[in-house]
Amino acid sequence: MGEWCFKKRAALVIIVAIISSLQLLLITAQEAGGDHEVWSSSSSPAGGRGGGAVVVPTARMGPDGSSSCSGEEAVVVYQSSANPLPSGIPAYTVQIINVCGGGCTVYDVHVSCGDFASTELVDPAKFQRVAFDDCVVKGGAALEPSETVSFQYSNSFSYQLSVASVACH
Repeated sequence: MGEWCFKKRAALVIIVAIISSLQLLLITAQEAGGDHEVWSSSSSPAGGRGGGAVVVPTARMGPDGSSSCSGEEAVVVYQSSANPLPSGIPAYTVQIINVCGGGCTVYDVHVSCGDFASTELVDPAKFQRVAFDDCVVKGGAALEPSETVSFQYSNSFSYQLSVASVACH
């Protein structure tokens, strides 16, 4: 009985992973054109269950029609609710994605993060608060085209995370 339950759960995990991957591919395909796409909480790009809608900017072209790196618009931050910890503390999943339309590499990505803290350790090689309202992604190292940095944090409330600055080449 226990082995059957494990196999059933493993299949469910694989299905959820495939659906999440397909949603990210859909986002990447949509970024070639259009102004904005509104995702409801049931179709959030991060697979979230949080309330409200997430507005996903899909225009990645420069003002002259080129696909050059456009700073903060080259990176997006998605956040969704995750399963709470066994203690009942809410958990959140964050995905930070290089969506530069020209296939550029970005680096020194900083995120406005308030007084970010987590009850569970967040790998500082992925995301770290360096000052109030200043968190750095990958220690400032490069994010290759389409690269995603994912992590989970837990706290009694979610933080408003948004891209503050990006360097690109």
